[in-house]
Amino acid sequence: MSAFCMISGGWAQSSEIPVFGEFKPITKNYFDESFVITPPLSNSGGEFSFTSSNHAVAIISGFNVQILAPGETVITVTQAAEGSYLSHSITTTLTVEDIWVISYFGGVINTGPQYINAHGRSGSSVGLTPFGEKMQIRYNDGLSMETASTSAFQIKQDYPESVDGFYWIANPIINEGMPFKIYADMTTDGGGWTLIMCNVNHSGWTFNNAILRNQGSPGLSSNYSIIAWADVIKKSASGFQFMMDATTRNRWGGIFTANEEYTFVKTNNSQTNITRNIAFDTYPYNLGNSDSVQPRMPWRSTHNSAFVTTDNGSGNWWGTLITSNSGWGPSPWISSLNPHPGRIWYWVR
Repeated sequence: MSAFCMISGGWAQSSEIPVFGEFKPITKNYFDESFVITPPLSNSGGEFSFTSSNHAVAIISGFNVQILAPGETVITVTQAAEGSYLSHSITTTLTVEDIWVISYFGGVINTGPQYINAHGRSGSSVGLTPFGEKMQIRYNDGLSMETASTSAFQIKQDYPESVDGFYWIANPIINEGMPFKIYADMTTDGGGWTLIMCNVNHSGWTFNNAILRNQGSPGLSSNYSIIAWADVIKKSASGFQFMMDATTRNRWGGIFTANEEYTFVKTNNSQTNITRNIAFDTYPYNLGNSDSVQPRMPWRSTHNSAFVTTDNGSGNWWGTLITSNSGWGPSPWISSLNPHPGRIWYWVR
């Protein structure tokens, strides 16, 4: 099909709409792995891109579709303009079906870990349908990219036996929806903690990368930050918890609850409605004492290069999680008691 437009002296042909081939509906099972989507045939050479209308069912990155839950989503494929051809779009439907398998209680379930395999044992990646068919099972246990969950807290709720270590989580707002690796504490105070920062050395930190640095390399022994993503990972807008510890795990810090809708990327010191639930060690802890961690949610600052800190923004700058100042190892923590902690960790639940 051609389009025409008026130019000086008469009508002239402009670009054409490309002709697409068939783009059939797609049906998958809930437990299927990610798959590569094939665009329709086209007489244009423009690049294709894809979107999913329902991120609760499936998300798309490039040509890769990750299934998240049973349901239906509309997939739109758009071909970019090229040469004489205009940009054009077409849609199809992806239907993700439930799969029912036998539980070890004798019933049938479509979610959770309580299913049996063909040998009558639980905990396998293959379940058994009521018709005796073996079925690959996929759950959001976070143990692989294909089984990514939403946070360490959610993994612990779904799988109470989870242990400390690396897991995969995903969120449509983060990393274009692609799963990413985290380190999780599944032990402290019931577990479910996502590590959002590790500081072992002052070198290389800036105001900007203090909230997002080495995000593909989580761990307890190297500089790392995903503070910028913590507001999405936390379990609720208010009433969520954060944890700080220093030198060694579960020392020189504590577990705290934010009692209002606070953010991890605040750029002022106003977030003080904090409850300390558990104290790791004994140290001064009040708003009038600037020689220690203060009852304030860590905030983004430029004072004394204290890029993430609990201080009040003036005077001393103890209780700082990240600084680029070379005089500290890695950051000024608690005066006289533990000024150079060596390592500082920051967590969200």
